[in-house]
Amino acid sequence: MLYGFLSRPAIDFDTEKDIPNLTGKVIAITGGNAGLGAETVLRLAPHNPAHIYILSRNASSTSSTISEVKSQVPTCCPISHVPCDLSSLSSVRDCATELKRRTQRLDIVFLNAGVMLVPPALTEDGYDIQFGTNHLGHFLLSELLLPLLRSTAQLENADVRVVVLSSAGMALCLWWGIDYNTLKKAGSSWSLSGLYRYGQSKLANALFAREFDARYARDGITCVSIHPGVISTGLWSAAFGFASNWGRVADWIKVAGTLIPVMGFEGAESGAKGQLWGAVGRKGDSIGEVKGGEFYTPVGIRGQGTWASMDMGEARKLWEWSAKEVAKYMK
Repeated sequence: MLYGFLSRPAIDFDTEKDIPNLTGKVIAITGGNAGLGAETVLRLAPHNPAHIYILSRNASSTSSTISEVKSQVPTCCPISHVPCDLSSLSSVRDCATELKRRTQRLDIVFLNAGVMLVPPALTEDGYDIQFGTNHLGHFLLSELLLPLLRSTAQLENADVRVVVLSSAGMALCLWWGIDYNTLKKAGSSWSLSGLYRYGQSKLANALFAREFDARYARDGITCVSIHPGVISTGLWSAAFGFASNWGRVADWIKVAGTLIPVMGFEGAESGAKGQLWGAVGRKGDSIGEVKGGEFYTPVGIRGQGTWASMDMGEARKLWEWSAKEVAKYMK
């Protein structure tokens, strides 16, 4: 259950009019080759950033996305691919090394990529595939890019942001927080197990944003987490495909899939607005302003997280656990 009694009205955000001139800014986005990530790149491109780096695993789909964006925005900035497999900590380390080689500044990072309800598996480093991809890979990436973010924040008129794509799906793990006993086990394909693990990974995203901001706001870096809405993207297609292994549960999910228009699923353009607003909206504590550490639902509504997502003790515990797990890749 989400707690909305602290919420404020949604704000209007027009990606054409409300994204400011981004001249000189360098942007990196994980998973910018598809879905909400590709849409985010498309909406940023007309606003004159210096460079957009797409950090993704699939070179072919990334190349196609870059071509498509350039066909729609002929005068857009340079867009480049940097290989990154978030389920591999060594790949994440290599990605960060390459990105730091290519650019002297980094103004906005979108931790956008993720998986949802994939078959139970472990990453090559031995973590639950959803948690390892959605949280731990992003945790390592952000820590490795921290020196670049800090140095950029010292530049004149800098406004450095880290925007984390979380989800209201965090409510799937109810009030229990992170179950550390499950993070190195593949588990079973039972539907609730997959749902719980997805929710747990999205809770981790929100907790990460709170602790990141608490640690690094003093360095001039603002971090928020965003729920994009219920968006029809490839993640749902993958989830429905996985459901074919669930017997009778598959029948229920296939019915749910036919109800997508009724359930209010929206397109990628709508879904990208929240994270775009988080990246460029005016900072502050008033309605329509971006406050560091917060979890936002579309667009710009705060106070909608679960109790667990607001627990700074849990955020610190997760940070300390994550830092220990990735320590050997920080050297």
